[in-house]
Amino acid sequence: MSDPASLGKALEGATKIANTTWFTSIIDRVFGFKISEWAAEGEVRKRIILDEYEKAKSQGLQGMQYIENMRKAENLINTAVKTSEHIDPDQPNEVKMDNDFFWNTVEHAKSVSSDEVQELIAKILASEYNSPGTYSMSTLQIIKMLGRRELELFENVGSLILNSELIPNIVFQGSVDMGKILAPLDIDFNSLQELQHLGLFLPNSMRRNVQNPDKKVLGFEYFDKVLSYECVHKTDFMLTIPGFYGLSKTGKELLQHLNVTKNDDYYEWLKANFKIDNYKCVAE
Repeated sequence: MSDPASLGKALEGATKIANTTWFTSIIDRVFGFKISEWAAEGEVRKRIILDEYEKAKSQGLQGMQYIENMRKAENLINTAVKTSEHIDPDQPNEVKMDNDFFWNTVEHAKSVSSDEVQELIAKILASEYNSPGTYSMSTLQIIKMLGRRELELFENVGSLILNSELIPNIVFQGSVDMGKILAPLDIDFNSLQELQHLGLFLPNSMRRNVQNPDKKVLGFEYFDKVLSYECVHKTDFMLTIPGFYGLSKTGKELLQHLNVTKNDDYYEWLKANFKIDNYKCVAE
């Protein structure tokens, strides 16, 4: 629950940027007053907040509503400050009042107190502010289901993704060596299923067939490394990519905003175990 000190701290963070286009055209509209003026009152405003908070604690339901509104204000201010770090300063505000995704995401930010989730929402709001129309309402519905634990899980599973969108099925087929890689990440097949349920991965595994008459080398990107495969069959040029789990559209949109890290052990495991019929791995 919010308290006067934490709300005061949030206002201090907003002070330096409260006169920017982002605050004056968006956040001030949400609050109905200028954050810059509120923050400029400094110790006087803090005293007012403390007095109102102490009074609210003894006012039953009405007082609880005041404290809840204080918490929402603090959450939104903190998210707004984070958002400002990603706003293009040369980008004029082109967010329209009928941009349901943007305004509903701003509203959702009031209920989010987790620093990690606030950071994700801030990046998404900034992206939509910089380029209106980037996201859909379906993305917002998934965001509403994500807490700190779900984001950490998504980041860990995200470290297994090739070509920015797929995870080979063999990763979850019980290899002892792969199990040693997954254990420190605290993930397993159930983790993938949870992310599928949230709509971050497509619900079913897939395969992909590609004609390759020119015998071009096939590459799978993994961060700054590439798993390369050369065709070794003389006549059969069909390329069948083994089963994989693919990110959903929303999964791709959100993962780019998270801190996914490379796993060198996983890359070495892929070189030895990720095989394609009629092709050989020639990765470095």
